[in-house]
Amino acid sequence: MQERIIQCAVQEVETRGVRFTMSDLARRAGVSTKTLYAYFPSKEALITQVIEESIEDLRVSEDQILHNPHMDLVEKMKQLLALVPNSFARTDLRVWYELKRYYPQQWKLIEECNKQEWEHVRLILEQGLKEGIFRPIQLPILIQMYTGGIDQLIDQQIAGNHHMTIREALDAMIDILLGGVLAPAARGEGDK
Repeated sequence: MQERIIQCAVQEVETRGVRFTMSDLARRAGVSTKTLYAYFPSKEALITQVIEESIEDLRVSEDQILHNPHMDLVEKMKQLLALVPNSFARTDLRVWYELKRYYPQQWKLIEECNKQEWEHVRLILEQGLKEGIFRPIQLPILIQMYTGGIDQLIDQQIAGNHHMTIREALDAMIDILLGGVLAPAARGEGDK
């Protein structure tokens, strides 16, 4: 039952954001609110559980990407940088903003994950340097750019003009981080 409630909570987040009520969730799960509170004493506890499970899934996905023999290093780098807690991957930036604003304790879990999950990126960078795929960079600067970029995307919600999912926003940011803004011809690469 607990897992069913969590799955229904993820569906609520995807459709309503984090502003769903426990009554909304109880209806979706087909249980009474009393039953819901028997499993989760508060909405905060439920959101914490959803985030913690999503972060564990994220760590498993990181290991799978790192050890996938069918992916080249560039694809591994893109995939690693695009990982976000699964339960929130299809939500738009507004949901991330609401989570950050209204659930600061739960938001800290995501912030800590963003700060700690760089070991796989470092390994891919080092391997790519040896193979001549990546150029030398300052990893702390990349981390600051990435985490700062995410914070700005969420805080500004791209000025409310676009309804992007966090995944779409990250893909756009990663494209710029890895490819830069210069066209190949301007970088002296011709038609490469």
